[in-house]
Amino acid sequence: MPSSPESGGFRSVPSPGGAVALLFLAAVLFLMGAFPLNALLGEPGLVLSQLLFLALPAVLYVVVRGHDLSRTFSLRLPSRRHLLGGLLLFLGGTPLAWFLAWLQSLVAPVPVEYLEAMAEMLTADSVSRFLWLLFMAAAIPALCEEVLFRGTLLSGLRNGLPTAVAVVLSGIIFGLFHVSPETGFRILPTAWLGILLAWVVVASGSLPLAILLHFLNNGAILALMALPLTREMVSGTDDAPPLLLVVGAFVALIMGVRLLRKPSPDTLSVPRDEVHLREG
Repeated sequence: MPSSPESGGFRSVPSPGGAVALLFLAAVLFLMGAFPLNALLGEPGLVLSQLLFLALPAVLYVVVRGHDLSRTFSLRLPSRRHLLGGLLLFLGGTPLAWFLAWLQSLVAPVPVEYLEAMAEMLTADSVSRFLWLLFMAAAIPALCEEVLFRGTLLSGLRNGLPTAVAVVLSGIIFGLFHVSPETGFRILPTAWLGILLAWVVVASGSLPLAILLHFLNNGAILALMALPLTREMVSGTDDAPPLLLVVGAFVALIMGVRLLRKPSPDTLSVPRDEVHLREG
């Protein structure tokens, strides 16, 4: 007999509706709270706003609703094979994100002044400044965004949708979350990276692996921004990536997929009773 929502079964992870409602609440809290905290505290306010309005609501929702923390947030360390597969996946996926950004720039104008301002803010002129940027713009977003998007949201969507649909939908939502009047040009590459991160969690059953890859992606951008020779390449989207780089990216991507793929990814990070309920 199917389990009721209150007796286990689907209750072990969030429902799709609950996960989307939580995301909407977190987005509203972030929009309303991030600017005052930034105005009051400066850059530390950006760190605090992500912790308070993205990660904390996601964790509190799971705890208050009585969901399984381990299953919802895929709390297990990746195997060495999954770690290598994830690294290869992102080694290939990042140049393809660059390619998508270039394609989008052909139809959507890129705000040059915004890019220059961001490049100036994220450029480190000392080791201490670089370490702070690494914490503020790489570590904290990786932790908070993964907990919300590839934790609560993805597990909730997978609870009611086919895995492939949940992965793509969570990535699109991730891209839309980062859209503003100045950042609309980022929607395609951000959604693409969101899809890759969601698939990493599905294939490996490890949110910590997605957090690590997210951190490495952001950290690599900061490192490239710190070097005069590569700063223009990172901050600009006028030129397409070299064809040889795109081909190499596809090869790395395929190798990463092969290492990460498992026989039955739908059973990973989803309770057995929920899988049986779906099949029944």
